[in-house]
Amino acid sequence: MNRTPEFVLSLIAVILNTFIWLIQILSALTKVSWGSDDLAFSMAYAIGYGSIYFVMLFLLWVSTFKIKNNSKGWGIFILVMGALNTLSVSFISGVLLLIAGIMMLARKPKVNKQ
Repeated sequence: MNRTPEFVLSLIAVILNTFIWLIQILSALTKVSWGSDDLAFSMAYAIGYGSIYFVMLFLLWVSTFKIKNNSKGWGIFILVMGALNTLSVSFISGVLLLIAGIMMLARKPKVNKQ
């Protein structure tokens, strides 16, 4: 089955998430380099948030390219990540992931009648 709309929606969302991750890490590291009052907290935030978000981004990139295989498991994963992203800073990418996940789970494969 051709899953082009789901692929495009999730690809746009993952690219947006990647840019948001880079901006947040760079802003945390900039705060560290400017000598903020709480240097330990800024470094812990940059390392902790960066590593957790990196793992999520890696799995989202993998799931985006696994959409073509009609996998329900990756569709559920995209749906859950979309729900979590709507509650965070990346609201727009979360909505795109939600739409892609719902489309993956709702569309039935076409049966060829011969």
